Amino acid sequence: MAKLDRDNAFFGYKAPVVPVVDEQTKKAGAAAALAASSPASLAAAAASRASWTADADPYTTALVGNTGKTQAQLDAAQGAADTAKMITDLYGSQGFTSTVDPKTGKVITKSPTGVILGSPTQTPIGTPNPIVPKVVPKVEPKEISDATKDAFAMLTDLFNSYGLESLAGEIADYMVKGFTASEALIKLKTNPSGAYAKRFAGNFTRVKNGLNAISEAEYINLENSYASTLKAYGLGNMVSVNRDDNYKTFANYIAGDISAVEFKDRVNTVVTRVQNADPSIKATLKSFYPEISDADLVSYFLNPKENLLKLQEKVTASEIGAAAVGAGAGITTNVGTATSLARYGVDQKMAREGYSTIAGILPTAGKLGDIYGESGVKYGQAEGEAEVFMGRQDAATKRNRLASMERASFGGSAGNAPGAYSTGYLKKSSTAGLI
Repeated sequence: MAKLDRDNAFFGYKAPVVPVVDEQTKKAGAAAALAASSPASLAAAAASRASWTADADPYTTALVGNTGKTQAQLDAAQGAADTAKMITDLYGSQGFTSTVDPKTGKVITKSPTGVILGSPTQTPIGTPNPIVPKVVPKVEPKEISDATKDAFAMLTDLFNSYGLESLAGEIADYMVKGFTASEALIKLKTNPSGAYAKRFAGNFTRVKNGLNAISEAEYINLENSYASTLKAYGLGNMVSVNRDDNYKTFANYIAGDISAVEFKDRVNTVVTRVQNADPSIKATLKSFYPEISDADLVSYFLNPKENLLKLQEKVTASEIGAAAVGAGAGITTNVGTATSLARYGVDQKMAREGYSTIAGILPTAGKLGDIYGESGVKYGQAEGEAEVFMGRQDAATKRNRLASMERASFGGSAGNAPGAYSTGYLKKSSTAGLI
C-alpha cells in the first residue's frame, strides 16, 4: 500500500473524491424525478413542442394543394426551370443544353462536348449522406496555353465593356480551373445571383415573362437611347450619376419591352402635350384621372404597365375636355364624353373649332327649346356635339325643327321680312352649315 502511494505521488495521480449524499438529499432527488414523469409534466412538454411547430414558417412547411410540395419548393423549381430555359434560348444554337435534374432540382448545363457545367452530382433530397472520409488529392498546376490566356483576356475585356470589371478575378479563376472561355462565359451569364444577372436584370425578367432575351449590345444601346431621350426633353435629372441606379431603372423599361421609339413617344406625349402645354390640359388630365399627380407625372407615362395608346387617348381626352370648357357658353366636360370623342377621332384642333361653333349656336338653340318646350324638342350640348363632331342627322333634325317652329310662329303676322323673327337664331351663318 505504501508503494502504491509512492507511485501515485510520483506520477501526480490523485484519487477522485466521492461525494457523500445524505438521506434527505436522496429523497428530494427522487421526488423531483417522479414529478418530471407525471402526466401533467409530460403534457406541458408536448404543448411546448406543438407551440414551436406552430410557429414554423408556412412558406417552407405548408403543402400547397395536391402538389405534395411547399410554396418554397414550388418557387425554387420554377426558378430553376426559368434559368434552364434562358440558357437554352441563348446558347442552344451553339450546342449547349440545359435541363433541371428531377431528383436534385439543380440546373445541369452541358457543353457541346458533353462536359457538365452545373454543380457536381449530389445525393437526392431525402437520402442520408454517408459519412466518407474526405481525401483531398494533390492538384498539380496545369500549364495554360497562350491561346487560352488570349481567349480569357478577351472575355475579361468583354465584361469590362459591360461595366463588370469586378468579375476579372472570377474569370481568371475559371481559367486556372481548366474551363474553356466559352464554358466560363456560360457560367458567368447564367448565375441568377451573380454580377451579370444584376447588370442585365431586364433580360432575366424578360425570360421569366415569356419574352426572348436580347443581346448585350442591344441592351446597352437601349439604355443609351433612354438616357439620350430623357436629356433631350429636359429630363436629365432622371438620369443618375450612379450607373447602378440607371441599370435598375432602365431594366424595368427593357423588361417591359419598351423600344427606343416607344420610349421617345411616351416622353414626347407627357412633356410636349401635357407638361409644357396649356395648364388647363394638365388640370383636366388630373381631374379626369386622379391617380396622376404632378410628382410622378413623367414616371406614370414611362410605366411599362401603362399602354402607350391608352396614355395617348387619356391626353387627347384631356385636350378635348379643356377645349370644351375654354369655349365658354356654359359648356362643361366629363371624362366619358371626352373619351368617346377621342375614340371617334376628334383631336385637339377639331375640338377647339367644334366647341367654338357649338358655343355660337347653343345659347339661341337652347332658348328656342325652352320657348317651344311643349313640342318636346330640345337642343343642348349633347346634340351639338353629336351634330358637329359626329355628323348625326337626328341632332341636325332637332335644330331644324326648332327653326321651323320659329318661322311658323311669326310667319303669319310679319311674313318673312328681315327682323320679323323673335330671335337672331335664323340670321346666324356658319361655315359648318349648322344654320
